[in-house]
Amino acid sequence: MEQLDVHNSQPLFLDLPNSVKDVMETLEKHGFEAYLVGGCVRDALPKNKPHDFDLTTSARPEQVMELFDKTIPTGIAHGTVTVMTSDGPVEVTTFRKEGEYRDHRHPDFVDFVGDIKEDLARRDFTINAMAWNPKTGLVDPFGGRQDLQKGIVRAVGDPSKRFEEDALRMLRAYRFAGRYGFDLDPKTREAIQALAPTIANVAVERVVEEVQQILLHSPAVLDQMTKLLEPWIPELDQMLHTEQNSVYHYTDVLHHTIDALKHLPNSDPACAWALLLHDTGKPKTRQFYNGHDHFKRHEVESEKIAKRVVKALKLPRKMSEQIVNLVRYHDTFYAPKLENLYKIRVVKGWDDQQVEKLFDVQYGDIMAHATHDRLKNLNAFKEFYQREKKLRPLSVKDLQINGEDVLANTPLQGRQISKALGEVLHAAITRPNLETRAAQLALLKQTASQIQKEEK
Repeated sequence: MEQLDVHNSQPLFLDLPNSVKDVMETLEKHGFEAYLVGGCVRDALPKNKPHDFDLTTSARPEQVMELFDKTIPTGIAHGTVTVMTSDGPVEVTTFRKEGEYRDHRHPDFVDFVGDIKEDLARRDFTINAMAWNPKTGLVDPFGGRQDLQKGIVRAVGDPSKRFEEDALRMLRAYRFAGRYGFDLDPKTREAIQALAPTIANVAVERVVEEVQQILLHSPAVLDQMTKLLEPWIPELDQMLHTEQNSVYHYTDVLHHTIDALKHLPNSDPACAWALLLHDTGKPKTRQFYNGHDHFKRHEVESEKIAKRVVKALKLPRKMSEQIVNLVRYHDTFYAPKLENLYKIRVVKGWDDQQVEKLFDVQYGDIMAHATHDRLKNLNAFKEFYQREKKLRPLSVKDLQINGEDVLANTPLQGRQISKALGEVLHAAITRPNLETRAAQLALLKQTASQIQKEEK
């Protein structure tokens, strides 16, 4: 969560890059208005340093293209032209208003207008509906600065209309609230509750982008979003209402999940999604006996749910595989034994990156428990793994011998070759003094004899 000095009431001043300054001055010199809008103004008010500068102007797209030597019509139908300057590209968008959003995603049409206030009126939240120009200062027709000072995310105008235009704005409301530690304006919250089902009209890729930012940077708002995420993860609402009466837990399943995300020691999306989903199977597997709740084999049920969710969200294939594996094995802790090193790197086929992800997911999960006893087990295996992985081959290609050595030194053929190399690899990982080529060749010959006996 970002810390904002939101009570600053001094006149706003932005230190502009030369590229942005030059474009603004050129537009004004030719009689057009030019303003910075959106996030750069919002973030500059509390004295944060903006990184992206969005520029809007009264000039039409074709007029912008006439004024500058090198331009790209990146979104000309919506009024956006990219001006190529010596200091980098600058996006310039014409003041506009939008027609109805009958699909809850895109305006039916865009009309260019000549008034900055009319342009700001179409934006999502008051804190994003401010504009600034070095000469005229801040333009804030909807009270965005005041809402920043109060710590409120409030829709511009009628919140129902804003969310009917683009249902993704409901997720954005929570992202901004979580990012800054703000509250939702009551009317804005009521509109989200009423219109939550319309989120299903939004392209899932856009949903994933917003939710992923929340998982990584402000998971605390997830307990307010269960209805919004219901089309893809209905289990979240069940988790919110599933208590964990156990000495190992201090809260319900969803708030445990939120705390686990807060403790995630990396910013890896696969780990964040895995932690979101790691206990989704608990509501279905909950049993009460001996005075406590038990969730036996919840990780198996969670794995099934994770497979469905990653498919519904259209997550990338490799990331999806990582997430499902992390969910399945988040509750599996390994003793510091060489056989377990072989199991996770060879039998499961995990690379070093996936193993480190598992460690981070397990750490987040442990730290969100009432007791941290398992941290000792995790750290013991983690230290063992990081030491031993440097000392031994972890794949057939790491051996000092290869398939040609099998053909030259044994009568084995076909699938027997890979079987022999696999046996040598197992021994080289789990037994000492097999690092040299000579030792592995000697073992290969013994292995070949054994394979021949087994197949007679």
